[in-house]
Amino acid sequence: MEHDQCNGSYCSLDEPSIQQPTKPLEIYHFLDVTQTDGLRLIPVLKKLELEYGHLFRLRTIATIPCAPSRSACDMSPLLILKAIELQGKTFGMRFMRRLRMLHNVEGESAYTRSSLIRLAEALTEFGLDLEEFHRDVESNTIQLMLEKETQLVTEWDVRVLPTLAFIGDDEAIKAEGAYEYLIYVSILNELLDQPVEKQPKPPLEHFLKRYETATTSEIAFIYDVSEAQIEHELKKLALQQKCVSLSYCDGKVWRHVKDSAHA
Repeated sequence: MEHDQCNGSYCSLDEPSIQQPTKPLEIYHFLDVTQTDGLRLIPVLKKLELEYGHLFRLRTIATIPCAPSRSACDMSPLLILKAIELQGKTFGMRFMRRLRMLHNVEGESAYTRSSLIRLAEALTEFGLDLEEFHRDVESNTIQLMLEKETQLVTEWDVRVLPTLAFIGDDEAIKAEGAYEYLIYVSILNELLDQPVEKQPKPPLEHFLKRYETATTSEIAFIYDVSEAQIEHELKKLALQQKCVSLSYCDGKVWRHVKDSAHA
């Protein structure tokens, strides 16, 4: 982990936030969109959001290792992801999950432009506007977004993915790679120079409603219980028709029943 002084370019997201005055910290989540385990910090970040989300704003910055130089670099994964995210971050997370599953089946061919476009087009069942997507993916807006985020990757000297950058008023801490959950909590304590107050976790049904889908292992980690215990509770919700379970290569996925389409 590295400590850096925080300057203006690091501390500004250049985005308005109605909760900004009440949140003293910011977290940048740098991830590699082409890594099969690129989403491995998502459970950690969900847990941080539930317990300490009142203290920080989170921004996810998807990249690929060659993005800063752009030499012999196919930017298609980032261009398509950004075009999808313009219609909502939920679409982006669904795209990332499906890309990870497609990579497990097809390998590197999953990242060809044609495969990525087909993957994006499949999101129309969730409400993605296909005409708007095709218009956005070729727009200057996407290019400007990528340039701004690639600049952040360069400024933070991100060499390991994933990386979390914690930004306070006077100091910033960069944590490269993946650490135990309590390490990230200790970073919050250090930046605020005081013990941070943990919020109680919401009922399981409210968790699913907020995040839509999650695996058994992910929910067990977040709620600090065994997978057997959490599956028992989820099955009770399923009997009440409040969630459904789906099986994938990376484990059983539970979805809030309001969205009955498959992931």
